[in-house]
Amino acid sequence: MKPPELRQEPKPDLGRRLRRARRRFMFLSLRTILRVAGFARVRTLGNLAGELQFRLASKQRRRIQHDMALAMGRPTDDSTVGRLLREAYRVNNTAVLEIMAMFDRPQDEAMLAARCEVDGLENLRAAMAGGRGAILLATHMGNAALLTVKLAHAGWPVSVVYREARMMSAGFLQTGLEQYGIQGILANTGIRAYGQMLGALKQGRIVFVMMDQGVQNKETGLVQRFLGKDSAMPAGPAQLARAAKAPLLPVATTAALPVWRFDIRPPVELGAGLLETDLERLVRITEQQVLAHPQLWSWHHRRWRKLPPAATS
Repeated sequence: MKPPELRQEPKPDLGRRLRRARRRFMFLSLRTILRVAGFARVRTLGNLAGELQFRLASKQRRRIQHDMALAMGRPTDDSTVGRLLREAYRVNNTAVLEIMAMFDRPQDEAMLAARCEVDGLENLRAAMAGGRGAILLATHMGNAALLTVKLAHAGWPVSVVYREARMMSAGFLQTGLEQYGIQGILANTGIRAYGQMLGALKQGRIVFVMMDQGVQNKETGLVQRFLGKDSAMPAGPAQLARAAKAPLLPVATTAALPVWRFDIRPPVELGAGLLETDLERLVRITEQQVLAHPQLWSWHHRRWRKLPPAATS
């Protein structure tokens, strides 16, 4: 047996390489289109892209609509669910294209800040007054990257935890964040990323992290029932809050039009019991946010849509 340092990772199969190449081509094509169109036209392009995906990916759409109805406690043939899903495609495709345009080339920060409104800033101010920084826990609901730019533009020290997608150019998100004065922390680096998060909180910074993207396998997360599916959810946010004794504030997306609107909620009490208990509480909070505004969540995110509905007893 070869020693660990000499072992080679198995090469992905041909099908996976072709899928990665297709996603890479799509990324480069979209980036070119966005550069030509300009940021002012991104919302129009996003709505069109969402509408096309909703209509053309019919098999995927029907499966998501079925699972979405179960998660919402509605009949699987409820036409209202289809209308909500259609809007979710439009909202979140717009968000993805906006983020690409923002991070591909620097945009006017005042213009970006004006494209979102924030409720609950008094909760953030009170949390930051404790001197331990603050964790903002967001979801895949619209363009939350605008919130981080708005906070940084207003002078808040912001660090964003992100995952690097294979389809994007190396360093695309890192460079994009830095051009707005935001520290990027690459979650893919594991323990190193965790150390950077702890360091950022010790420096009194805001650490912005997503809760609902899930993780790839059960070994790197804890299985929780989330929107009707058993998913390995990241325990990192809860563990980070416990280790740093930093306040954790949920961030809810409440509107997409006429501008994005976010609500920073009061801190969640954590650390009194088991880590699993804290994680379950955060998952339930995230789930409630999604169900309050289902038309704003990315139901077609692959980490959720590819999972089967959980068996019910």
